[in-house]
Amino acid sequence: MDKSPPPLRIIHATECLAAGTLQVMRALAGVLDAAGAAQVILYSRREESPPDVAAQFPAAVRLIEVPPARGNHAAFVRGFTRALRHECAHWAPTHVHLHSSKAGFVGRFALRRQSQLKVLYSPHGLSFLDNARPVANALRYGLERMASQWNATPVACGTGEGELLAKLTQRRAFVLENPVDDAFFSVSDAARQGRTVVTVGRISRQKAPERFAEMARRVLALHPDVRFVWVGDGDPHGRAQLEAAGCEVTGWVDKPGVLDHLARADVYLQTSRWEGMPLSVIQAMAAGLPCIVTDVVGNRDAVEHGVSGYVVASEVHMAEHTVALLDDETARRTLGKASRLTAKNRFSAEVFAARVRALYGLVQEPEPGALPYLNHSSALEKACYGTPA
Repeated sequence: MDKSPPPLRIIHATECLAAGTLQVMRALAGVLDAAGAAQVILYSRREESPPDVAAQFPAAVRLIEVPPARGNHAAFVRGFTRALRHECAHWAPTHVHLHSSKAGFVGRFALRRQSQLKVLYSPHGLSFLDNARPVANALRYGLERMASQWNATPVACGTGEGELLAKLTQRRAFVLENPVDDAFFSVSDAARQGRTVVTVGRISRQKAPERFAEMARRVLALHPDVRFVWVGDGDPHGRAQLEAAGCEVTGWVDKPGVLDHLARADVYLQTSRWEGMPLSVIQAMAAGLPCIVTDVVGNRDAVEHGVSGYVVASEVHMAEHTVALLDDETARRTLGKASRLTAKNRFSAEVFAARVRALYGLVQEPEPGALPYLNHSSALEKACYGTPA
């Protein structure tokens, strides 16, 4: 008798099919498509979503668009809930994977009585980690706490997020670290001259452009020939702050453009207030750049202080490390090589695929690097899944 499991039928749902979430979902869908899974993506657009979003996924993946999450979100909640429940009732998925905080809350609420469903929840960066906004954070934490009572397996994009999810939900959180495209490992350092600092991402409160601008002011006061480049676009006020400090802002660029900027950069600087597992940082690591990052969840999970870069808590130390690296080619190369090796060992497409297969139960025995479910007393489990409070 054939005891093989039934083919997977997976609904992915998000209100954020853009930026890092889009890249991770595209990689996830690719692995699952190769494994023979049928997939539906329920999504809404953002300003930075590509116009040809369907072309980002394998041809067999079906996409369903719902209203965007804007204003009071009423249209989004209604459309998202209706479409999700309809697909669950008529398509009979084996899994529902909710991506990002808003879809995670609305989706878990919509499916809270369907205990037979296997629901996965990936925040891609928890929404209550902005320490400068305690009231908003308390509300967001309360919503996450409420939703944690409903049926869902937490899936973290890094160990720091995994620890938070495990404490919040009192469940083991599977860690599926974000992957990096192989193209970033091929970036050459031939064009690097020791005079360019770069960051990549949306200009937004999360990424703290005012801190990047302050770093530019501090460093340019000592080395006026250094270039500070922000690859991306977003909030007009943040862009104005960057340009007033002497930073170049590229606007949105495609992947070849990002690769070109990383090839010409000497130091990668991440000034964000909070993260999940920042794709831009692990892309810079794969490109062989030393990374100087703020000491927050996600950043400190990716970068090992003194080995692949520096994790810093103050603007003074961030500026000091930036100047020191610009002045020391040997240190830049040593840290850059360690960055690339770390990225290869942790964030490659092969490692990501092994973890996806483990998460969805596509393998009987854990593959190397797949972060298998181990027994609760093991040190590896505590590192990978977090320790519930």
